[in-house]
Amino acid sequence: MTRPKHWLRAPALAIAVSMREGGNNIELGRDITKTIKAFEAQLPIGLEFKLINFSPKEVENKVNDFVSNLLQAVAVVAAVMLFSLGLRTGIVVSTLIPASMIATIFVMNYFDIGLDQISLAALIIALGMLVDNGIVMSESIMVQMNQGKNAVDAAVNSADELKIPLLTSSLTTSAAFLPIFLAESAMGEYTAALFQVVTITLLCSWLLSLTLIPLLCVFFLKSKKNQEENFNQGFYPIYRSVLLMLLKNRAISVITVLALFMFSLQAMKMIPNIFFPPSDRPFFKLDIELPTQTAIEHTQLVVADIEAYMTTLKTSPELPQGITNWITYIGSGGARFLLTHSPKPASPAYSLMVINTTGANVNREIMTKIENYINQNHPDARPTLRLIENGKAIINPVEIRIFGKNVDQLFAIIDKIKQKLAENNNLKTITDDWGQRIKKLTVDVNQERAKRAGITSQDIAISLQTSLSGYEMTEFREGETSIPVILRTRAADRQDIGKIEALSVFSQASGESIPLVQVANINIEWEPAKILRRDRLKAVAVGAQLKDDYTATEGFSEIDEWLQTYSKTWPIGFYYEYGGELESSGSSSKAIADKLPIAVFIIIMLLVMQFNSLRKPFIILTTIPLGVIGVIWGLIIADSFFGFMTLLGIISLAGIVINNAIVLLERIKIEIEINKLPPQQAIIEAAQRRMRPILLTTATTVLGLVPLYLGGGEMWEPMAVGIMAGLLFSTLLTLGFIPVLYSILYRVSFKNFIK
Repeated sequence: MTRPKHWLRAPALAIAVSMREGGNNIELGRDITKTIKAFEAQLPIGLEFKLINFSPKEVENKVNDFVSNLLQAVAVVAAVMLFSLGLRTGIVVSTLIPASMIATIFVMNYFDIGLDQISLAALIIALGMLVDNGIVMSESIMVQMNQGKNAVDAAVNSADELKIPLLTSSLTTSAAFLPIFLAESAMGEYTAALFQVVTITLLCSWLLSLTLIPLLCVFFLKSKKNQEENFNQGFYPIYRSVLLMLLKNRAISVITVLALFMFSLQAMKMIPNIFFPPSDRPFFKLDIELPTQTAIEHTQLVVADIEAYMTTLKTSPELPQGITNWITYIGSGGARFLLTHSPKPASPAYSLMVINTTGANVNREIMTKIENYINQNHPDARPTLRLIENGKAIINPVEIRIFGKNVDQLFAIIDKIKQKLAENNNLKTITDDWGQRIKKLTVDVNQERAKRAGITSQDIAISLQTSLSGYEMTEFREGETSIPVILRTRAADRQDIGKIEALSVFSQASGESIPLVQVANINIEWEPAKILRRDRLKAVAVGAQLKDDYTATEGFSEIDEWLQTYSKTWPIGFYYEYGGELESSGSSSKAIADKLPIAVFIIIMLLVMQFNSLRKPFIILTTIPLGVIGVIWGLIIADSFFGFMTLLGIISLAGIVINNAIVLLERIKIEIEINKLPPQQAIIEAAQRRMRPILLTTATTVLGLVPLYLGGGEMWEPMAVGIMAGLLFSTLLTLGFIPVLYSILYRVSFKNFIK
């Protein structure tokens, strides 16, 4: 058994260690790594030093994994550039990747933004977008060089022509991430680095695209004068034929896309909702709660028995997979060793255990064995076993709070809700936060009989105090020390209800004593162990844990309709609200949604300033929600889930879609205003010229996210899937649907157009 000893705090690290002497572990906290060796050297003979958890190493491993994912993504994107653009242009554009990364890290250091899994993931997300600036710039320079301009003039003209469009696309992409940064919630603070790092990376990429890329193009690119890009070979004829078919059947195209959008929204019901998946750390937590007012000595005995069973699950030559070690806090929730761990208030009936295992793959099996043992051998104990959370700590994934004034009516409702939850075989450990009821001794004084016997209520109170808690007779003084002298009965008598009934009450008026039972009725009643309130009303939270892969969303949907019907029969003043994962995810999503209008306003203003038009921003913003089609089907195909990180992925996707749409619409404008092409020809020509840069942006972003998808764990998987699948579908929208919307809003008819 492990007993909390003390914790030393400093600004650096937190290390949980334990010592063993005989059969007892004594938990000790240290903060500075170098003190471990000194501490170990000072241990008396017979004491064993054991390191339970070393968070800095865990953080280092996690960061190293993400750095590895980042380097893999850089290599993949560079390979795509070299393969698709050719050796010279590929090297020029690929140079933008390390240059932007180095510049970004310098700026991050200046603004004190650290390297963690959020900021590193942001670098991976921005990786595919930052090369887009280099691709567009190098292609523009190459086109002008092929048209006969010298390298310097082509570089200067391209930089001057693209500086505002590229800046606008970078800023609009950054603005899409702004709600994450502004969100007033714990999750907003946790993921704020996404906006910061993406913004810094894109602006560094824009600046280098206007300076470094033109310089490298002048030195390394060779022009093929008077050689235009041939749109009559390769994939271009197929794309042109499909685009013309869409443009000539605009009504059918729009109806088809809208129908697919509505169908996809219905298909979203097939995707499980998980706010944050549990961490893949090789340890888990065990909360043990005994009835309120349980003595800490009894808690100690229960924990000792559980620990004795856990030793049978420890690793050995015969059992290579299992528990490695653990630490136990009796009477407290321990230190906040992780950001997501919120220690419970101290209580003699409570204990927390943090159990290390050989790997995350064995956690659930061990948790099931421990839970079954506690339920079979300690029915009065309430075990709650939880994997370490990735996001905000949630005590009960499924939780319903009932509000009311009358306690009896409140618990009549609670009992019905518990019965309903118990009918769901996928829920377990159904409890309420008021705890098990406790016994209360009530002494109901019969005032008439007491008066006849010459006994007052004060006499009864003093006699009960003397018997149960003790009556202070006098004080014993020794120097400056004062020791109270307490008179009370023996402990065994205080626990015996028969002895209390036979208690003699002394009358201060007459000096006589009579049995308490003659003047009062003594009863044992059950009452709530504690009374909790929210918004000045009594509130009881009924919670349940989940079994296996069952989700909280499924748990809430299972009871929602029944609860709506049942709540209509409640007395006036009683109502309910959902807590748990639904409340947490709802508040985090709402915090972002509240800031979305700011981002939308900034994006619209930037687009209006860029195009001096309202129709073009409308075209761009219309395509953003349609990108969700790809996200939904991507999650279904990948058998993934929708969560908070998926929401961030959709926001990231919106920025990329805006970027691609700006590039296409800007090219249509150039073809009409500068190259003087008819609107029909300008749309076709612009779509063909921007097809390769848009496809390259899609390829670099999608392939750059593959390492994050494969190595980022459950937390980052849905985000990577959402961006990859959504971007693949959004690319089709950009190359096909945006020209259709443009032709509709600008009344460009393709009815008799022949290419």
